[in-house]
Amino acid sequence: MWENRLPRGLRAAVLGGLGLTAAGLALADVLSGQVRALQQQGAAQEAFALFDAQEAEHAGDPAFDQALAVAAEAAGLYTRALLAWERVLQVQPNNRSAQDAQARLLQSLGDVHGLQALPEAVRQRSMAVDAARSIDQHLYSYDRPGHGGRSSWHGSIDLGLGHDSNINAGLDRGVGATQIPGVPAWTVDPGAWERFSAYAALGLTLRGRYHLTPQWSVVGGGYLATRHHSTSAQSLEPSEADGHLGVAWRSNRHEWMLTARGVHEARDGHQVRGSAGLQGEWIYRMDGLHQWGVFVQSLDMRYPGQRLRDVRRTVGGLSHALVLRNGSIVYLGVHAGEESPRRDGVDDLGHRLVGARLGGQWMLNPHWAVFASVDAERRRFGAVDPFFTLLRKDVQWRLALGLSWVPAPGWRVTPQVEWTDVDSTVPIFTYQRRQVSISLRREF
Repeated sequence: MWENRLPRGLRAAVLGGLGLTAAGLALADVLSGQVRALQQQGAAQEAFALFDAQEAEHAGDPAFDQALAVAAEAAGLYTRALLAWERVLQVQPNNRSAQDAQARLLQSLGDVHGLQALPEAVRQRSMAVDAARSIDQHLYSYDRPGHGGRSSWHGSIDLGLGHDSNINAGLDRGVGATQIPGVPAWTVDPGAWERFSAYAALGLTLRGRYHLTPQWSVVGGGYLATRHHSTSAQSLEPSEADGHLGVAWRSNRHEWMLTARGVHEARDGHQVRGSAGLQGEWIYRMDGLHQWGVFVQSLDMRYPGQRLRDVRRTVGGLSHALVLRNGSIVYLGVHAGEESPRRDGVDDLGHRLVGARLGGQWMLNPHWAVFASVDAERRRFGAVDPFFTLLRKDVQWRLALGLSWVPAPGWRVTPQVEWTDVDSTVPIFTYQRRQVSISLRREF
């Protein structure tokens, strides 16, 4: 036998190591069988507890640590899974499965610094270093990059300059008050014509997550924005405050959230609309490169001084985002719903809607990217307009094109052009709008 040809001390060490490994494999096999049975019953947390109870005694054995890592990830305990895979790599540095699992978990935790420290070959097998968080950067994220699974918050301040061709979504002066056969002669109120203005904009965004347990957390955020128009249009200066707070539950690649939301919209310091309600969301992060999302939102929208217009807005939607290996992103979303009047006899003020959105950002290099998005929404109102005796139907298109430049970490400069076109069967609701702007963002 080969072991008889080894020196006595080395032979004892080898046989001892083989015995330990065999014991670890046997224990891991036994526990893994029990874990699979529990996981089939939907008891991932209880399955992980079986390994957790043995960790102090068997940590460092690759077979045990690998099984522990799999159970921890299935239970949504990404940090514990990552620690177990790191122990496997300390003993087996060329273990490809452990390398890929480590990269996947770092992406899920948003640990950019950890990803950058991985060998180049491992990063190439997985994805671009910043790709995992690119999805949330374009959609939303409660987690600060590099948070490592801990509670965190982040935000940004935006300063912008621009020109808006139609700040009040008014009627095109070139169209005029088109008369309709069978409808009494009508004229346009001077304040309803389109008005243009240069503007300066200021915005503040905050988002954060507070972990209660490895799976449960409190999430919330807020947004404040205001615009300052040129002197002739100061009475139309808009401001907005938007806040939400709720709970989130995350298990492996799934996350469910329920938040309460409130929005305050004003013109010239006077509220024009207030909204309050609930939003539920489900996010499925397939592999860091693909993400699916579903949302359902119900908001009561109130118009001070015009309570006849009060509605309940209920909308649901589905979205998908894809990150390419160079960090570029493509996303697609569809939504549908309705706005139901709160009072009887005003069905013409409510509508059903359906829409879609397609967009993306293409990375030119680590500092420059070009982005584009197109949105479309069709609205069909609930009754004939009482004055024009027409059933109102709107079709709205919005196209945005721009560049994103990152001159230094935490800074972003974004020039952008945006076109909006609304076509309606009721002529006073038809308008076009073009906005040209450049904004400077400071992230913190």
